[in-house]
Amino acid sequence: MSVRGKPLEPFFLSAAHGERFCIYYPAAGVPRGAMLYLHPFAEEMNKSRRMAALQSRMFAERGFAVLQIDLFGCGDSSGEFGEARWELWKEDVALGVTWLGQRVGGDVCLWGLRLGALLALDAAVLCNPAPQGYVLWQPVVSGE
Repeated sequence: MSVRGKPLEPFFLSAAHGERFCIYYPAAGVPRGAMLYLHPFAEEMNKSRRMAALQSRMFAERGFAVLQIDLFGCGDSSGEFGEARWELWKEDVALGVTWLGQRVGGDVCLWGLRLGALLALDAAVLCNPAPQGYVLWQPVVSGE
């Protein structure tokens, strides 16, 4: 698969506690910025993968590089689901933003779906460079 001839790049990113599985969607043409996608929790993550992939391609075709990262204990990343912790996930967000900043340069936005939206907002203070924007898809607004 590709975005206007640029192949998608699946890879493992080294982290403090193992590796994080990532998929990088390079921007078509000169990058206008970058986005870090933060997935929802548990089964919502699996059910949303296709839509997140389609949206990542759309962002990339419009000039925004996208990094999808499987957080610690989720998907194909290191760790067991039961070992996952909010603080580790915040570190993963900061790691992804740093990687995008080094790879793409320019502004980095956080794009979170459901619980990923809350994570984006909470982790932003750890990010370098600081996020320049947010896309919050159906954020969880109540813990009920």
